[in-house]
Amino acid sequence: MPASCFQFAKQGYCKAGEDCRFEHGPSDWSVLVSSPIADVVLRLMPQRQVPIRRVRRNKRTASLIEKFFEQYPPFDYDSSQPVMSEFWRMCHYFGWNKKDEEQQEAREELKDAMVQQFNDFYGTDIEDINSWQILCGVLGISPVPQELKACREVVKRTHVNIVDLVDNVAHVEVFKSLQDLRTYTIEESKYFPKENAYAGGVLKFLLREILNPWEGRGG
Repeated sequence: MPASCFQFAKQGYCKAGEDCRFEHGPSDWSVLVSSPIADVVLRLMPQRQVPIRRVRRNKRTASLIEKFFEQYPPFDYDSSQPVMSEFWRMCHYFGWNKKDEEQQEAREELKDAMVQQFNDFYGTDIEDINSWQILCGVLGISPVPQELKACREVVKRTHVNIVDLVDNVAHVEVFKSLQDLRTYTIEESKYFPKENAYAGGVLKFLLREILNPWEGRGG
């Protein structure tokens, strides 16, 4: 039986790939994620070199945003489009305006769906390194830090729109500055709920670290 590949065991990937003469057994540094994120991160390898191991998809939360739109037939939701664009298109379809109770209720339901979708993608435990490594992978951070504190710090320094972390996982845009992020958020109207009963620890951390500096500069 061949010896285990040291690089694969420690880092979750091997530059030699299938040509490696050592065994690629279970990695000591495997990130457990639900399949929607796993599919994306695996497609980005080896450029992002994110160690990852698939687990079964949680059917209950596989597509909470789609389930939200399914509550409003006969509106035909297009999942290839940004979620907020589709929401406003749905409001126009039903003839709702901002003062209508139907639109206000639908907006609150969508907020809940987005928050719960974030939790399913990235987890809720702020002390779980897997959550931070998944975020690093989606943000294109390479190599992915192996220490919890380092993961948090590198994510904290990254300027990213939180809506995109749910709605556009495969193409999350990282901005050079807080001002660039602010401009993008305003122009695209991509605002994530600041407070929500379903928000887990990871999301609360991101909201605190991203929104507070922004609002401190007049946002």
